[in-house]
Amino acid sequence: MSDPFSKTDFNSQIYEEASNWFVEMRVGDVDAVGRRRFDAWIRKSPEHLRAYLEVSEIWDDASLVDATRSGSSDQLIAKARAGAEIVPFEGTPPKPTLALEMTRLQPGVVRRRWAAVAAGIMAAALASVLGYQHFHRVEYSTGIGERCAVTLADGTRIDLNSRTRLSVHFTGKQREVELLEGQALFTVAKDPQRPFLVQSGNLSVQVVGTAFDVDQRDHSTAVTVVDGRVAVSSAGVDSVAPVLVDAGEQVIAPVHAVKRLRAAPVNISAATAWTHGELVFEGSRLADVIQEFNRHNERQIVLGDRVLSDMLISGVYASTKPDLFLRFMRAQPHVLVAESPDGIVITSSN
Repeated sequence: MSDPFSKTDFNSQIYEEASNWFVEMRVGDVDAVGRRRFDAWIRKSPEHLRAYLEVSEIWDDASLVDATRSGSSDQLIAKARAGAEIVPFEGTPPKPTLALEMTRLQPGVVRRRWAAVAAGIMAAALASVLGYQHFHRVEYSTGIGERCAVTLADGTRIDLNSRTRLSVHFTGKQREVELLEGQALFTVAKDPQRPFLVQSGNLSVQVVGTAFDVDQRDHSTAVTVVDGRVAVSSAGVDSVAPVLVDAGEQVIAPVHAVKRLRAAPVNISAATAWTHGELVFEGSRLADVIQEFNRHNERQIVLGDRVLSDMLISGVYASTKPDLFLRFMRAQPHVLVAESPDGIVITSSN
């Protein structure tokens, strides 16, 4: 039997965003632009509105949610279930029919959902004491073959490639993102008072407002600037001089032993083709090509012979359909491609 508390019923990322927005609207200094962004977020999906209403319902009982966390999740659940039968949306709803109907869910589903929301609100309550800047640490991630876009509270948009994980932390002085793995395209909202900093492996990228792509691979990290200019430095290595990278340029640094950072011209369309489901290779190493396909497909490709690692590959391929690429590899002399339900192995016939 399927679990009624499915991903379609409860999306933890949406609830994290709802909690962030609730805290910002409650204790943050939200200007007119911020309110318009909030309005756009709340109207984007009925799930957004439902999550925000559930967050608000729990917060309404201040005696249960306090800075000392004395209120238990059971108390919060009892309060929420007692008071949240149907909460209509004032104004034009995102869908023709939109209401918060907790009574239609099974009791176990209600308990788990409200326990999750209660945990987020307890964190928000603690944030109101410690300060808004200490609360904004949120993690976003995608699985194999998944891509998503998130809009942060400051208006910055982040497009996450497949198998990507990053952490966001805003303070009063700086906006920080740590790319833990994968690839992301950042379109940064301008805020001269709070620079935007991205940490990826041994590279640090700092901007005020621009668009750039950061791709963390097994052996290197690539920073590609789509618009504006960024400053790229080697984290923790004072002997390596920072470099300014302009639109249309890219910096690639190895994971270990960074000796120098150098900006070079790059094909922007190729570097960002993943945002619409394509992979563009221009003389790329076979080892890197395989890694890119594995980011997007459950059935993994294994390079069974290291002698092929530096073979150069060019072409345009669908990221989730490696058939054309495998057909190309089979046509190469001295290359064998063996497929099975479990995976694909590429070896040399020599």
